Amino acid sequence: MSNAVFRIVHMNFDPLNHSTLNDLRRQKWHLPVSAEIREQTERTAELVYDYNHTRPSDSKRLKHLLMHILSPQSEDCTIKQPMTIEYGCNTTVGKDAFINYNVTILDTAEVTIGAHAMIGPNCQLVTVTHPVDDAEMRAGGWEIAHPIAIGDHAWLGAGVIVLPGVSIGQHAVIGAGSIVSKDIPDYAIAMGQPARVVRMPSEASYERSELAAGLPIQGLKSAVRTDDVTQ
Repeated sequence: MSNAVFRIVHMNFDPLNHSTLNDLRRQKWHLPVSAEIREQTERTAELVYDYNHTRPSDSKRLKHLLMHILSPQSEDCTIKQPMTIEYGCNTTVGKDAFINYNVTILDTAEVTIGAHAMIGPNCQLVTVTHPVDDAEMRAGGWEIAHPIAIGDHAWLGAGVIVLPGVSIGQHAVIGAGSIVSKDIPDYAIAMGQPARVVRMPSEASYERSELAAGLPIQGLKSAVRTDDVTQ
């Protein structure tokens, strides 16, 4: 009886229509081949191609394209060419965030990048994964994705890889080449493969002491308080 039921299930199963974009966001096992999913990824691929092949001096067109690639909740930000983003609609980037060359964002689940965050060149934000123990299921094409969140003012050095389900706190610093597989708390300085917290910021180590006298600590910001100027 159980074998008969098993066969009936397989007869009625249509892998081409099984999964939806909502399944991806809800962290469900899915097959990324439905018409809805393919339409989204193909649309984004075309827009990303246009973005990467637009002259860097054409800032108006770049901004227009970015608005159509990222989620509607995204704010004014900078992403250097070239970039790779898979879905786009699942990526939200905060105000004045800066993302350097060759970023790869596999946003099968939601990716949130906070305001004023900095992401170095060749970083990878990967939300999607496959079965590890079940080789037969893996060969069947199943995927699952978990969201990534990067806090306001966080900084990822060059070549950082962030794995599915990871949250990186506000003002956190991730050393170049690190692989982040676990959450990193606010303000922490972490590095390694896998990344581990090595210390917290120390006033004794503030680099502002190296600035020439009279230079503003906040640099590019136009509004500078008098107490933010080196003495």
